[in-house]
Amino acid sequence: MKTARRKCPRVALVCAAALALLGRAPNRALAGPLSVEAGQRVTEWTVFYRQRKLLVYSFDPAKFKPYVKELSTLKGDNLLRDAPSDHLHHHALMYGIRVNGLNFWEETPGNGVEKPVETSPPELGVGADGLPQARLTQVIHWVEPADAFLPDTTRAALLIERRTLTLRVNKAQQEVALQWQSEFQVGSKTNQVILTGASYHGLGMRFLKELDPLADHLNSGGKPDLAGTSQNVSPQKWGAVFFDAPGRPATIVLFGHPGNARGDAQFFTMERPFAYLSATQGLDREPLVYHTGDTFTLNYLIALYPERKSADFINRREQRWETTQP
Repeated sequence: MKTARRKCPRVALVCAAALALLGRAPNRALAGPLSVEAGQRVTEWTVFYRQRKLLVYSFDPAKFKPYVKELSTLKGDNLLRDAPSDHLHHHALMYGIRVNGLNFWEETPGNGVEKPVETSPPELGVGADGLPQARLTQVIHWVEPADAFLPDTTRAALLIERRTLTLRVNKAQQEVALQWQSEFQVGSKTNQVILTGASYHGLGMRFLKELDPLADHLNSGGKPDLAGTSQNVSPQKWGAVFFDAPGRPATIVLFGHPGNARGDAQFFTMERPFAYLSATQGLDREPLVYHTGDTFTLNYLIALYPERKSADFINRREQRWETTQP
């Protein structure tokens, strides 16, 4: 899908990265109401809307995977929790599965590494709908742990992923929307990849500790049965979590897309001992197999609102998402 972009100060973005590499103070680049800031070592990009932090994307090469570390409503309330003590490998909003039996979800010695090899500075501008947006593109090599520290992992990659994160702000709807699109191809390390995983492996999110007891789940089929420590896995158009936090209510919705392999996502949902939501492809039930020359794409949307949204509202939003995206 082509988008119209307002000219933005790419030179300033590059300068921000250069200053950070030199160990100087972070710099901020501006484009209308959006701005972006690089961390000291350029292992994080932070996107702001009118000085309020909306997104932190972390890609520290010392870690097992890149991920969204923070994602906030337009009121500036972050909902995500990174690396809680009970599951250090739960990184806020992250994607992980198993590839040829190698675990890219958990993070212990011997597990796979999603290695960022190319990260473009975020492009600030407007989309075809006229809404302000920030787009970050990254090339990631999925490699075995023994290959993770090679200076060039081109020939060692099991999968090559081109990840594009597009953050859009719709002030009229009080919506922050993050499109997560990953284009994959089979890497040179193998001539076949077999994708498997647990029932929760896919694009998953963990919430702040104080929000866990407030989590109220809903999906396109209704309210899932999560009595006690029950978990629910079912094919849905979307899954949502409401948080009636005093003074800062919020809704976060994860939308699948019928263009993904197997169509509608299998949503994994739980409330206890902590709240969790992930969109999966049912890899625990049936593997997906790809060969040299094959490419495949995953497309998801995450939308946040600083209030409780109705199922009717979310269904209408899902219809717009489904009909306007590939």
